[in-house]
Amino acid sequence: MTTQKINYKKLEYNDQQKDIIYKEIVRFGDDRGDFINIPLEVGEKNNIIFKRSYIITNNNVGVVRAFHGHKKEGKLFYVPQGAFKFIIIGMKSHEWKEYNLLASAPKILYIPPNYYNGFSSLTDDALLIVYSTSSMQKSMQDDYRLQYDILGKNIWKIHNR
Repeated sequence: MTTQKINYKKLEYNDQQKDIIYKEIVRFGDDRGDFINIPLEVGEKNNIIFKRSYIITNNNVGVVRAFHGHKKEGKLFYVPQGAFKFIIIGMKSHEWKEYNLLASAPKILYIPPNYYNGFSSLTDDALLIVYSTSSMQKSMQDDYRLQYDILGKNIWKIHNR
């Protein structure tokens, strides 16, 4: 059995991945606390319908969940507590890019179909809310995976800036 070697290309900081949405969301706060609106209308078309949501927690810093993708399902990610490092790989382009989601700087990350995603918790208290365009049953029928270290074992290390 022979396997085909794929060259994965890291995108530069300012490069975009097609149809991925990574944007700040507004936090309103006063002496009572914070209000953060999580927009479920994403993109210019706004015709994305989410069918379920779920919460992911990891037991400690550095837990890696990667790489998992779908050809039909899209997902929106939001971190209300702690922080996560995401890596997104195009199924067709093989281009990849890192994204960080931190509760202290609220953003959403929408990953459309045809991408693999992987993530690692950067804090012990990291909490991830996911909104999906597919039911659990349909998602399981549209499940594609890569090895967690397909980009090398060092990819998940945290690099201080």
